[in-house]
Amino acid sequence: MKLKIIPMVVILSLLLSSCSMFSNLKAEQPLTDAEMATRVAQLLSTMTTPTSEIDFPPTPTMGLPTTAPTVTPNVIVLATSTPEVEVGGELPTSTAMIVLPTLEATPTLAETLQASPTATLNVPSTDPINSLGTPSGSDPMDSNSKWSWPTGADDYIDVQFKDGFMLMTNLSEVAAGWRLPLLGQQVDTYIELTANSGSCSGKDSYGVIFRVPVLKSPDQGYLYQVTCDGYYRLWKWDGQVGDKGLAVSLLNWKQSDKINKGPNQTNRLGVKVVDKKITLYMNGVELGSVSDASYSAGFFGAFVRSGGDANYTAKLDEMKYWENPK
Repeated sequence: MKLKIIPMVVILSLLLSSCSMFSNLKAEQPLTDAEMATRVAQLLSTMTTPTSEIDFPPTPTMGLPTTAPTVTPNVIVLATSTPEVEVGGELPTSTAMIVLPTLEATPTLAETLQASPTATLNVPSTDPINSLGTPSGSDPMDSNSKWSWPTGADDYIDVQFKDGFMLMTNLSEVAAGWRLPLLGQQVDTYIELTANSGSCSGKDSYGVIFRVPVLKSPDQGYLYQVTCDGYYRLWKWDGQVGDKGLAVSLLNWKQSDKINKGPNQTNRLGVKVVDKKITLYMNGVELGSVSDASYSAGFFGAFVRSGGDANYTAKLDEMKYWENPK
């Protein structure tokens, strides 16, 4: 009996002297074994790691064109080698950076007036959100707390929140980077990103990455990309193919007058994925669609890429998603 009482007294005295976590205990009211176990459990429950301190892996990256490699049109290849592959075949590229096909020559388009950022937020009758109802989730991007976006810098990208925007800055001249918020996996969904192009020029670009199979190893997925000078495309990335990964264009570069091009312009990028079908929208208007079964579900986020010198910053204003869109 004495052997049981002595350890109990020692444990109680240690707990009573620690950081006043049990300040409501009274020495003249000894705890039973069950009560002690309950208090210890309560203490441990207060010692969780904050969401904002989750350790995310280095940001995966991709590169934009600087020269035109000799390749099959829809396949993205390394500048250092020209492997013999067919469209959609396995193609070794760098896990950190790849070179993409040069944009096609700008077609002759009728000059149109550029709408103001406010005007671009008007919802046309063709906009999917007219029939989708209340979003399953939304983030005004005033801070990283709503969706727990990872902030700070690595070798490729810096993410900060200021003046009601997520400021996503590409730090590399040769590679892009992306970040994913701490949200659940999506299957069929409609995702919308409202972004301001900031002080952009030429091929500076930003966009949505989606159906990323593994949140903490985001080396696969689809990317919807928009450039400052009014081009868009859809491509998929698989960093697990071979030693250096594979990137393939699903919808190749195309210019659209639905994009508010130029610096400090606001656009709403929308992407709907239902089963194998992927449909792109710009400011509520459909741009095109394609079917691909490479990734059937996953996580989503945003990315940025400097088209020339490093340090291009896109200003991301709001992001929403609707699960199971019709």
